Amino acid sequence: MRSPSAQQLLSSSLELPALPEQVDEATFLRQLADAVDYWMQHRMEQLMSLCYTLDVSEEAVAAAFRPDAPEAANIGLARLLYERQCRRLQTKQAYQTPPLDDENAW
Repeated sequence: MRSPSAQQLLSSSLELPALPEQVDEATFLRQLADAVDYWMQHRMEQLMSLCYTLDVSEEAVAAAFRPDAPEAANIGLARLLYERQCRRLQTKQAYQTPPLDDENAW
């Protein structure tokens, strides 16, 4: 079974409409930024909870909201979420644990 991509996981988390199988990163980031903008306006607490759950750096989130940030907050936050989800998937692939043979071996 193929593991989900960062795009699929974030799409699910932020309730994005279904995406085509292959969508380029720039297109996905635009859609993600639109969703983040909506969540910032209507579901800020859940958005911050998602950042916490994904372990996005608090300092990076604060920097994205600064008035002098290089890009709009929704775009910066979308980029942070996407980059973090990609890193999480890379780590998960690099440190795969073998399945347990004994159900009581945890």
